[in-house]
Amino acid sequence: MFTICPLIFAQDGSDINYIKPENLNSSHIEKTCQIDFGARSFGGQTMDTLKLEVKGELIKFVERRVDNGFNNWFKEQYLEAITPEKNPAIRLKYAKIDSLSPEKIYVTSILGYYRDGLPLDSITLIHHYYLRKNIAEILIKH
Repeated sequence: MFTICPLIFAQDGSDINYIKPENLNSSHIEKTCQIDFGARSFGGQTMDTLKLEVKGELIKFVERRVDNGFNNWFKEQYLEAITPEKNPAIRLKYAKIDSLSPEKIYVTSILGYYRDGLPLDSITLIHHYYLRKNIAEILIKH
């Protein structure tokens, strides 16, 4: 007697491709991305922090990731400035990959400003780079 087992394939609710920094190449230039630092931020792991210069000021950012391993949307991934005394809040919503070198990923990042969780009508563009060795993965929007 034969038993028939249907194969069930499930697709998660993700609009993100995860790429290791060493696998980035010229096909990724001009792509919209987020950077995941340190250990891969997945399933509620502790998030990492980094410092970026914004308008001449060094600001510390923390990763904010909504990723339960099944539903993870690019728009819910961002870096948020750790500046409790500042209002509006600053979020690095995403970046665009400008160029690559063996050690660095050059990006243009878009900073948004928020008051009470609502976006304001202003942004700041910053040009900077990340060291590949400090990156766990690059999140590319598809």
